[in-house]
Amino acid sequence: MSSTKLPSSACPERPRFFGLMKATTVFLAAALLVQGITAGQLLSTEDGRQLHHATGPLVTVAMALQIIAAFLVWKAGRGSARYLVASALMMVLVAVQFVVGGSGNLAVHVPLGVALFGGAAALVTQVWPTRRNDPGESQADLPGANELGT
Repeated sequence: MSSTKLPSSACPERPRFFGLMKATTVFLAAALLVQGITAGQLLSTEDGRQLHHATGPLVTVAMALQIIAAFLVWKAGRGSARYLVASALMMVLVAVQFVVGGSGNLAVHVPLGVALFGGAAALVTQVWPTRRNDPGESQADLPGANELGT
């Protein structure tokens, strides 16, 4: 039996630093989840406000690491810029979230927090696909992804 070598396009390589971005994306989602949990405690316990405020820097660190990782994937790893764009948008929304939360406007702060966690969850699904495909290609870009019954 002779072994045949698959063409390089059959097994696309991930861009450099993609593993780092996978880790930072999960870290960001976890940090936002912790913020959501402490927000619930803020409404139900006396110490909730202090705990919610104390865990805010965790989101800042996670967001900074996410931006760095997305930039490295794009620039040094020659990966897709869409992760950087999505991460930059989330960074802007996190900054708005801090301002709105600091002002006490819960009518905007709570829904924006939910949206941020949803965005982080969506980013996780983009960098951790259910099957191996090109990291620059989303599941929606795959052939037949939009057809019914597939």
